[in-house]
Amino acid sequence: MSKSAAKINVMMKKAHVAMQHEQYGAALILYRRAYALDKNDHGIMFRLGHVLVTAGFGEEAVEVLKRAVKKKPGDVDSLILLSTAQLLTGDVEGMHASLNKARSWDRGHGLVTLTQVEAYLDSGKTDEAKAVLDALADIAEPHEFVWMARARFARDTKAYGDAIDIYQKLIDAPGTSDSCRRSAMYEFGYVLDLTGEYDRAWEKFSLANAGHIPGKVDDVKSIQSVWTPEVIAGLPRSTIHDERPVMIAGTPRSGTTLMERVINAHPLGSSVGECPLMLQMYARTMVGNLDQEKVDSYAKEYLDLLDKRIGEGPTRIIDKHMGAEKDLGLISCVLPGVRVIQALRDPRDCCLSAYFQNFGNNVSYSRDLTTMGRQYVVYREMMEYWKEHLSIPVYVSVYEEFVADPETSTRSLLEFLGIEFDDSTLKFYESKDHVNTRSSMQVRKPVYKTSTQRWKNYEKHLGPLLKVLGPYADGVMA
Repeated sequence: MSKSAAKINVMMKKAHVAMQHEQYGAALILYRRAYALDKNDHGIMFRLGHVLVTAGFGEEAVEVLKRAVKKKPGDVDSLILLSTAQLLTGDVEGMHASLNKARSWDRGHGLVTLTQVEAYLDSGKTDEAKAVLDALADIAEPHEFVWMARARFARDTKAYGDAIDIYQKLIDAPGTSDSCRRSAMYEFGYVLDLTGEYDRAWEKFSLANAGHIPGKVDDVKSIQSVWTPEVIAGLPRSTIHDERPVMIAGTPRSGTTLMERVINAHPLGSSVGECPLMLQMYARTMVGNLDQEKVDSYAKEYLDLLDKRIGEGPTRIIDKHMGAEKDLGLISCVLPGVRVIQALRDPRDCCLSAYFQNFGNNVSYSRDLTTMGRQYVVYREMMEYWKEHLSIPVYVSVYEEFVADPETSTRSLLEFLGIEFDDSTLKFYESKDHVNTRSSMQVRKPVYKTSTQRWKNYEKHLGPLLKVLGPYADGVMA
């Protein structure tokens, strides 16, 4: 083995260990180094593409994974990962093209089937999803992910009994993989919640979350010690002024998708989804080195992305920015024309709903009620800190108030954004655009009130959460 090959081998092993411990930053550095040494190895390309997707580097992931597909034609896993990267960049058409090609290579491939069925359902295309499943009706023993796809279709079409039967079968089968069994637990719990079997639902969600590595809580004092009022006052602001960017700041399940879809329905509105670029800038920023040249370069990089993804026309572009509580200081420097919408929802409903979601490698703090509650408190404390010390405008949208009176809330929101009211914003649920979020089912319906006070169905289980929420345990504006 050559010195270069030996070096790559060591890097790949260390990167694999980092991925197992969900240390994605370290893994990304190692895989990039390995790729720089050998740009023709399919295995390196695939693994680098995987961590790029996980970390949110969509454009780079698409570039690397297209090379991986070309390097190893017929490799379905590379095409599936490429489709995920394409969705991350907003290329829904490209995503479906990759999935269709993958199905032509292996029509019964489980993950291809599940990914495509979920993609069609997230776009509101029930007939297309059914066609994918019907094409596999002749396969006697389908892959476990095909069963998951059938269950997801049954759930979305309200055939809850069929969905429950499939999830129970997958959980009980000795040959079901651990990851599929865990996913089935989440989905099973979701259906049981819909059918009012709350204690059984809680059991499934608890078992599903128990199989994950616990997440960590952000350190408020550490962030504030770096972004002091004195430091903020002395930082340069970009000379590039653009009023298109609108950041929606919120915790998972706080109503961020609802706000996004309402604004996206406006003729002058659009969205880049959950764009990770600002958090990536934050990760590579030393506040002491944040000079005028760097601030302007960041602004150009972000606005160029909006131009590439959205193009001309929209005057307000939504970035559903999870993690804004960490980087609003940087955002205020890079995008001085930005507007911020803070999405709030009853903390008990918000945290409970996040605990019920299978976020995969993302939102690791949602896997434990105590950790989830502590992170929620961090979010609220940091948002209050930013509102006190930054000059950017912040609009507070309370979920419960919005669903109680959608039109009044929408008019107030659009006034804050500086655009005229349009009736289309009240019919956001009629859009057939792809919704890449766990809220895809909800935002395809008119505004509804059944998700408020949901926590009361599980109150006897929420002691650890209510304890750490402190004053926020009494409601959204406590």
